[in-house]
Amino acid sequence: MTYVDKRGQRVSTETAYLTPDVLKRKNLTVVTHALVTKIHFETQSGEPRATSVDFSRGKGQSVFRVKARKEVIVR
Repeated sequence: MTYVDKRGQRVSTETAYLTPDVLKRKNLTVVTHALVTKIHFETQSGEPRATSVDFSRGKGQSVFRVKARKEVIVR
């Protein structure tokens, strides 16, 4: 999603939320060009919740599993 801000500048979701200060956080890792191979779910109180994601950096590459503490965002 993109929009034009009050200054007439084009803003995407990435530029709006992933500011330089946010990207410096020790508890955040942004992986680009990754291929999600599986999303793992657990059911709590009858509602499924994504708890971890398997991904690789390309076909034939090693698969990594990352566990989420709060949320899983896949774009």
